[in-house]
Amino acid sequence: MTPCMTRAVRPRRSTASARPGAGGGSSIDDQKAGYTVVSVKPSRVLLGMLPAFAVLAALAPITAAAVNVSPLDCAGPNACDIVSVYTTIFWIAMAVLVIVGGLIVFAALRFRRRDDREPSQIHGNTRLELVWTAVPLLIVSFLFIRTTLRMDYVRNGPPPAQTIKVTGIQWAWQFKYPNGKTSNTKLYIPVGQVVQLQVTSRDVLHSFWVPRLGGQVYAIPGQMNHGWIQAYRTGTYSGQCNELCGLYHYAMDLEVIAVSDSDYKGFLAGTLTPGVGPALAEKVTGASAAANVKETDDLKFDPLSATVKVGEVVQWTNTGIQIHDIVFDNGAVPASDNQNGGDKYELKFLKPGTYHYICSIHKAANMNGTITVAGG
Repeated sequence: MTPCMTRAVRPRRSTASARPGAGGGSSIDDQKAGYTVVSVKPSRVLLGMLPAFAVLAALAPITAAAVNVSPLDCAGPNACDIVSVYTTIFWIAMAVLVIVGGLIVFAALRFRRRDDREPSQIHGNTRLELVWTAVPLLIVSFLFIRTTLRMDYVRNGPPPAQTIKVTGIQWAWQFKYPNGKTSNTKLYIPVGQVVQLQVTSRDVLHSFWVPRLGGQVYAIPGQMNHGWIQAYRTGTYSGQCNELCGLYHYAMDLEVIAVSDSDYKGFLAGTLTPGVGPALAEKVTGASAAANVKETDDLKFDPLSATVKVGEVVQWTNTGIQIHDIVFDNGAVPASDNQNGGDKYELKFLKPGTYHYICSIHKAANMNGTITVAGG
C-alpha cells in the first residue's frame, strides 16, 4: 500500500467587515479587510520621479533657445496681462495636480493588496463628498471671474496713439501706416505707445501673433478684426502666422520693431530706416531705367542679377498674376509695396555696393536677386 501523505493546512482569515465611521460613512478595518499596510520608502518615490526630472532637463535648453518668442517672456502690457491670468491658472492647476496625484500615489503604494480577497466596500461619506464638490466649484468660479475681468482689456486695451492696418496674404504680412506708407514683413512701432491693429486677409484664413507683445488676432477675408500691442522697450519681437494657410505657411513670419519716436517719424517720412541710418537708395517714378527686372509667376526674378552705376535706376515689373514684393537684406534700401500684375517699382541707388533682395512673400521658394552698384 502506498503510504498516505499529509500536510498542514493554513487556516483562512475571516471575511472582511466594515465598521461604521463618523460623518455618515464607514471606515475599513485594515486587518480584517485583508489589507497589507506597507511603509513607503522615500527612495522609491524619488526613483519614480526620475523620468519627470529627465524630461524637464531635456526641455531646459529648448526653452532657453526659444525665449525670444516665449509668451511667458512678455515685453508689453497686453502680453503681460495674459501671462498674469495664465500664471494664476497654472499654479492652481499645479496645486490640484500635486494634491490629487500625491494622494493617488500614496494610496497605491501604502494600501496594496497581496491576496485575491475582495476588500470591504465603502458606501459614501456625505461630508467628504460635499467638500470635493464645493472646492472645484469655488476654484472654477474664481478662474471664471479672474479671466472675465481681464478680457475687455486684453481685447480693446487703452486708447490707441495710432492705428495700423495689417493684411495677411499667402505668405507674408503687409502693414499700412496712418500716413499711407506700407511695409512688408517688418512692422515698425514707436516704443511705449499703444498701437491698434486692424487685421484682415486678402486670400485665406491667417492669424497674426507676436507672442511677447500680445495674443493672436485672426485675419479673415472680408472681415476686419482688431487687437493692440505696445512694447515696453526698443527691440525686435518675432511673430508668426499661427493658422495653417497653405504650402509655405511655415515661412509666414514677421518682426515687430519697436523704435524711438524720432526714428519712427523718420521712418514714416521715408528719410530714415530705424537702426540702419540714411537710405542707400530712393524711390522714383517715371525715370529712365538702366536695368529692368521681371517678377515672374515662376517665382523668379529675371534676370537674377543686374549691374548699374551710382545714380542710375533699376525698374522691377510684375509680369504675371501672382503678388510679389522687393525686400532688401540691407534695411537702408527701401522695400516695395505688394506688386500686383503689371505694377512697377523703381529705385535709384545712391551708394556703391552689392545689394541682395528677396520676394518676402515667396522667400521659401528662394525667389531672390542681386543688384551690383558700381561707382559713378
